[in-house]
Amino acid sequence: MGYDAYQALTGPARRAPQLWRLVAGLCLTGALYILLILGWFALESVLNGSSGTDLLIGRTPYAAFTLLASFLCLYPGLILALRWLHRRSFGSLFGNGAAMRRDAGRVALAAVALYAIGLMIPAGDVPEPVVNLTPDLWLLWLAPGLIGVAIQITAEEVLFRGYMQSQLAARFRSPLIWLIVPSLVFGVLHYSPSTAGENALILLLPPVAFGLVAADLTARCGNLGPALTLHFMNNAAAILLVAPGEVLSGLALYRLPIQMSDPAIRAQLPIELGLVVVLWLAARVALRR
Repeated sequence: MGYDAYQALTGPARRAPQLWRLVAGLCLTGALYILLILGWFALESVLNGSSGTDLLIGRTPYAAFTLLASFLCLYPGLILALRWLHRRSFGSLFGNGAAMRRDAGRVALAAVALYAIGLMIPAGDVPEPVVNLTPDLWLLWLAPGLIGVAIQITAEEVLFRGYMQSQLAARFRSPLIWLIVPSLVFGVLHYSPSTAGENALILLLPPVAFGLVAADLTARCGNLGPALTLHFMNNAAAILLVAPGEVLSGLALYRLPIQMSDPAIRAQLPIELGLVVVLWLAARVALRR
């Protein structure tokens, strides 16, 4: 599979491909996002007495859901940037709807099969998960949790793969630019020394690797279907089923009693990176059918 199908996303981007427009669009999106988030958290503090720190940690179901839903604040700035600076619609970031559903379904089947196989492989030196929510409370929050994850991953995919990547591809021919740059930015935004300590830099490898996989599949398919599917499945597993640590654990049924700053966590990185590569290869095979 080459990148010919990517014309579906780069075509609308070529109406206004200048690099300054992309930079201005990202600044507009980021500035409005920050303003809306500050307002969101201030309103939460007044109505519910929640502090910004409580919401950012997400240890309770409500805090975790609120944090996920706050990604709605990314959309207004992005929509305005698309209209004012690029003369393209928000829908143009997704690609053809029928193709997106078809490719998403194929990748989902391949990913489910791989995850099923992975569950049968011994996890190695990983602590046993502990119960985080009672089953009845977890079921009560499951639907809001799924909606929250969908909001979060869609916001990230339309920004990085739908917008940034397609605009760079409309300006630069080399895939090394429009595959790597958005993936690096996506990874760097996961930098969290406050929770990961000395592991903060090395823990950027999985999100950067996932960004590259999502970027490649988006370019090969010409739509966001595969990237949305893999992102949703990955985040749903880590946010709703087994949370790694306490941050954003409020909606998870189980939680791994680990700290992201623990040096021992580095031993799991090769496994996690290997899983990303295997998922990418499986998705490539599924999409060729």
